[in-house]
Amino acid sequence: MSHNTLNLKQTTRLALLAVTFLLSLASTANASIVVTYAEQPGQETTSLTNTDVYTFDNLTAGQKYTNLAWTDGSGNTVGTFNSLYVTAADQYGGAGPNGSNYAVESASVGGSNHVEVSTLTLNTASAYFGFWWSAGDANNKVDFYSGTTLEASFTTASLMSTLPKTYDGNPRSPTTLDPSEPFAFINFYAMNGLTFNKIVFTDTTSSGFEADNYTVRTQAWGSVAGESGSTPGITLETVTGSNVALATVPEPGTTLLLLVGIAAIGSVRSIKQTAQDSGLAAA
Repeated sequence: MSHNTLNLKQTTRLALLAVTFLLSLASTANASIVVTYAEQPGQETTSLTNTDVYTFDNLTAGQKYTNLAWTDGSGNTVGTFNSLYVTAADQYGGAGPNGSNYAVESASVGGSNHVEVSTLTLNTASAYFGFWWSAGDANNKVDFYSGTTLEASFTTASLMSTLPKTYDGNPRSPTTLDPSEPFAFINFYAMNGLTFNKIVFTDTTSSGFEADNYTVRTQAWGSVAGESGSTPGITLETVTGSNVALATVPEPGTTLLLLVGIAAIGSVRSIKQTAQDSGLAAA
């Protein structure tokens, strides 16, 4: 066996391994969640259709709930909260012109009834979730799971420097009600076949994760008649597992590996051509 043939086989094997790894990596990178925020300050609901919305208005403020079912207008169960603390409207939250009940995760809000981690388990795998984020700070965390697999982990710290100052202040009275913290409707779109059936909301500090108008949809963006183009809202970033990147910026690791793979394939072709030329010369 000639050295050229041996080198050809080794390089071919390495190139195939590289391409296989590239394809696996690309698949992982594409299965992500795109995060956007509302087009207009003061917008407290999504513009999507075919959604189910939970407002907390039918619950008693100041109470902690366990195994609480979220039902739609037809009485069907959308999902279940393992633990949930609800508080009355104040300067920090509560959607609507007069405010309303809202959910909060915190190490102190609610006193002995406080809830630091709240898990919403959905009855049907979904491809969209949104909520009105109020009195925003950097300590709020949202995790999306498919079964036991973490699909995306999002922390609101990335929103603090991205949201324009026009989002600061409670819309009911931006100049007098919490004027220094952001209030915005945040959208999470699962892309390229990704779905989730469990959402975990966390804030282990005393600041609080205030949110209202939890909104869910099983269909992915673009699968409903009339939907096309980019996702609604102003795109913020993409989240894959614990990796966060601006949605418009390619992942440099993927790009680099793709170039390596292409170079390896080019090398295989070059060696193969050299081996063929050597064979012809020997003949």
